[in-house]
Amino acid sequence: MALLLPAYLNESLIQTALESGLEYPRRTRIQLLQCRFRCATTVGDNYLSDVFRAWVRFRRLDEQDRDEDISLIVKCMPADGHRGSVIEELNVFEKEVLMFRDVVPQLSEVVGGEQFAAKLYYATEDPIRMIVFQDLNAINYTMTNRTNGGLDLNHCMLIMRKIAKFHAASMIMASKSPTKRKEFEQDFGYGFLNPKVSRENNTVMGIFTQGLSTLIECASTWTNLDPDIVKKLRALKPVYKERLEKSLNQQCLDGFKVMNHGDLWSNNMLFKYCPDGTPQDVIFVDYQLSCYTSPGVDLNYSLINCPTFEVREKHRDGLIAEYHKNLTTVLKDAGYDKIPSLVDVKKEIQRMNFYSFFAAVAILPIVTMESIESGLDVGLDALADEKKAEQLRLHQYNGDRYRRSIVVLLQRFNREGLLD
Repeated sequence: MALLLPAYLNESLIQTALESGLEYPRRTRIQLLQCRFRCATTVGDNYLSDVFRAWVRFRRLDEQDRDEDISLIVKCMPADGHRGSVIEELNVFEKEVLMFRDVVPQLSEVVGGEQFAAKLYYATEDPIRMIVFQDLNAINYTMTNRTNGGLDLNHCMLIMRKIAKFHAASMIMASKSPTKRKEFEQDFGYGFLNPKVSRENNTVMGIFTQGLSTLIECASTWTNLDPDIVKKLRALKPVYKERLEKSLNQQCLDGFKVMNHGDLWSNNMLFKYCPDGTPQDVIFVDYQLSCYTSPGVDLNYSLINCPTFEVREKHRDGLIAEYHKNLTTVLKDAGYDKIPSLVDVKKEIQRMNFYSFFAAVAILPIVTMESIESGLDVGLDALADEKKAEQLRLHQYNGDRYRRSIVVLLQRFNREGLLD
């Protein structure tokens, strides 16, 4: 394992992180006694970063007689390869630091201390971009198994409640402070797609829009899919990027805006459980694609990518209703004017509905991938390599879980006119 650890992952980094973050903004001097590192994620869990866990024993210099243990997460964002390009294009590092250091703690305060994210201890760009966080595993939050094919109804209801509280907190903050609203608009004007980067030079656009070609190739052999839908997919292909841009770059002047997490799927959330195994709470991670726009971004994306097939097909309306109920409760308790109705929420989902199609084509294959075959490269550089990416996509798109889900989703999208 020592051979896998980069040189910049060292005791000096951890000492600086703890001294900076233990009592932020006040600096705390410590003596570092022990420090051990190991990898924190497995293959396929992260695309833009390398994540490590550090177990640390230290002593505060003003408390010489007491040792303390802490577990930290170190997220490293090397500037190499295509992920370096994506980090630059989407302003990923700056966004995430701003969210964890300033925005999320303020949103938590608005709703009585609700925890939306891990505590940030330290962030640096020397020698590379790194962020040091609280390790949520140490307070009994764990990630679900991505290869299970989605989350059950209890998990999904919990996600809807948390999203609602997060969105409501941002609405309350923006309504009370025009300055804060302006900051949201300036600093979080986009998520997956930076409108200032042309289609031709957009790394993310290039990677994710290739999935439509693979879907068409696979779907053309599926006997349980209407051939007319495949024809519509072929007709959509030349304008797919334009439709995606148009959907994501809407101004939403006639609706309501919230701070979206921007990338809500099972690998970006950790759950805490009751003794009987019932999920009790959820905390989100990876706020690197956060954007201030229609709540339809988070809702469309999570309703496609989080649930199991059965939950997605049988409980979609119930999940939306749960979101609205909790959004209403938080806003009403804060004395918020013009609380959105359930119809308003559904309008925002409809407004951003093409994002559901994007999520089903580009992200759901990752979520439903049952296993990673030996020899398959799932890193971001592989996704940007045409040959390697096609090999991976064929494995994902031909999977039984994905095929079962996408056939039904395409039928729904067709009824809704999304494919026209």
